[in-house]
Amino acid sequence: MKLLGFLEEKAVVLDMQARTKEEAVRELIQELVKQGGISEADKDPLVKAVLEREARGSTGLGEGIAIPHVKDSPHVEGLTGVFGRSQEGIPFDAVDGRPVHLVFLILGGEGCASDHIGTLRKLAALRMNNHFLRFLRDAKDEDEVVDIIKEMSGSVA
Repeated sequence: MKLLGFLEEKAVVLDMQARTKEEAVRELIQELVKQGGISEADKDPLVKAVLEREARGSTGLGEGIAIPHVKDSPHVEGLTGVFGRSQEGIPFDAVDGRPVHLVFLILGGEGCASDHIGTLRKLAALRMNNHFLRFLRDAKDEDEVVDIIKEMSGSVA
């Protein structure tokens, strides 16, 4: 089951080790490889594509959240993604200049641009919910993160 239409239920990294934006993207894409969401052979091209997208404009939205993404990739089927949390925070060139603690990485395959845009809208709406963000920051384990996201998924259509 995919949460919010893209998030692989088991693709959750609660203690990200990344200290840079590039490390964060690599760490989260590696988690998708581990979970079977993408192949090992597609890892490097996807990292490159996400970082090229970031070079055009940061997806650090402020309030400690970032949504790095790429759409229309030949290396992905459908929409897939992973959630990561950093206790220390990651410099992400966010609009508010603050470090990012919550990262939703979205990878979209060819032909799913409308689903991709819809997912970005959902996350943008959830970003405005301070309770949701606090619950994600305070979640004790992966199961709790998944439960929080499932609950909040019902509050945005």
